[in-house]
Amino acid sequence: MMARRTSRRPGTGRPISVLFIQSWLKLGGAENLTVELASGLAERGHRVAIACTYVDSSFLDKDPARVQLIRPWRWISRLCRHSRLAFLTIGCPVLLLLVLIHARDYDLINPHNFPSFWAAGCASLLWGRPVVWHFNEPAPGPPAFLLVDRALIRTARAITVLDERGRARIRALFRRDATLVRAGVDFAFWSRADGDRALDPDGLEGRVILLSVGKLHRQKNQPLLIRTLGLLRSEIPNLTLVLIGDGPDRRTLEQLVRELSLEDRVIFAGMLDSRAVRTMYRRAFLLCFPAVDQTWGLTPFEALCQRTVSLVSSQTGAAEVLGPQGIGLVADPDPASFAETIRFAYRHQPELHEMAERGFIYVANGISWARFADQMLEVFRAANPESADSGSDPVRKLA
Repeated sequence: MMARRTSRRPGTGRPISVLFIQSWLKLGGAENLTVELASGLAERGHRVAIACTYVDSSFLDKDPARVQLIRPWRWISRLCRHSRLAFLTIGCPVLLLLVLIHARDYDLINPHNFPSFWAAGCASLLWGRPVVWHFNEPAPGPPAFLLVDRALIRTARAITVLDERGRARIRALFRRDATLVRAGVDFAFWSRADGDRALDPDGLEGRVILLSVGKLHRQKNQPLLIRTLGLLRSEIPNLTLVLIGDGPDRRTLEQLVRELSLEDRVIFAGMLDSRAVRTMYRRAFLLCFPAVDQTWGLTPFEALCQRTVSLVSSQTGAAEVLGPQGIGLVADPDPASFAETIRFAYRHQPELHEMAERGFIYVANGISWARFADQMLEVFRAANPESADSGSDPVRKLA
C-alpha cells in the first residue's frame, strides 16, 4: 500500500527518519503506543519503521499501513510468537541483527520494551546514531541485565517516560533525568456509541459489572479483583467481574474463583476485538485497574471515552492524573481498599456520573495521540540537532 502524502507543518525542520524497536506487535498498551507514535509521525511526512520479532495483526488497534515493518523470516516469527524460550534464545539475537543492519539508514533510534534498548545501544555504538529510549518497566531478569543497561546508557541522548514513577526510577538507576510525555487516546474511536454488542454468552443483563481489560498476568493483579468480589458478593446484588484478555495466569485465576465459590460471579470473556471492548466499557459500572508497578495504563482513559469511571491502583501512573483531576477513583492495591472504594461508588452513583462527565471532557480536550506524537517529535529533534530548528531546547521545555 502506498503511503498517503501529507503536508509538513511549517517551522518544524526537515523530515526526520526514525527506527522504532519493539519486542513484538500484538494486543497491549506498550505495543499500541509504538504503533500510534510511528503512524503519527508517518502522517506528518517522516520516514519511520518498526523492527520487531513478530506481528499479531488480528489484535492491533490500528493498522500501521504507512509504517515499514522490519521482521525476521516467517519461521522465526512463528517460533517467537508461540514460545517465550524461542523469543529469548532466537528472537533477541535476531532482533539485534535486524537493528544493526537497518539502523544506519535512519537519523535516530527509538527503542521500547526489552531487549530493544540493548539492540539500539549496540547499533548506536556501531553507526553513531542517537538513541531516545522510551523507558517502561525495568527489563525482567537477573541483576546482570541492569549492568548491561548501565553500560549502554551513554548512547541514550534522551530518555522518555509516561509517569513520575518512571522518572524517579531513571534517576535512581542511572542518575539521569527523563522527559515526561503522557500517552494518548484515540478519542474518536473509543467515544463512538454505535450499536455494536460484545460477545455475551453468559448473559450480563441486570448485572453490576466490574470490568478488567488486560493480559492475565501477575503484574495486572487480577487476583485482587476476585478476592474483592468475594468480600462484596453479599452486599451488592448481581455484582459480576468480567475479565477481558488472556495470559499465563488464567488457570491460576480460575482455580481461585473455584476456591472462593464465585463461578457464577466471574466471567472469563477471553480476547475480544476493540469494538467489543468499547461496548463493555459502556456497559460497565466500574473499570478496575489494580496493577502493581505499572507505568501508565491506557484502559482507564479509554473507558472515560464511554463515560465510565475507573478504580485504579495507587501504584499506577494513571493514578497521577485520575486522582488529582477528580476523574477517577484511586485505592491501595489490596482487596479491603478496593472493596471499600467500590462500596462508596455504588452508594454515590450521582457523584460517579459527574466524575465520568468531567473525565469525558478531560480526555476529549487534553489527551490525544496527535499531541503525544508532537511532543515526542520535539524530543527526537532535540536529540538529533541536525533536524531541529535552531535556538530551541524541546527536551528542557517538556521536562
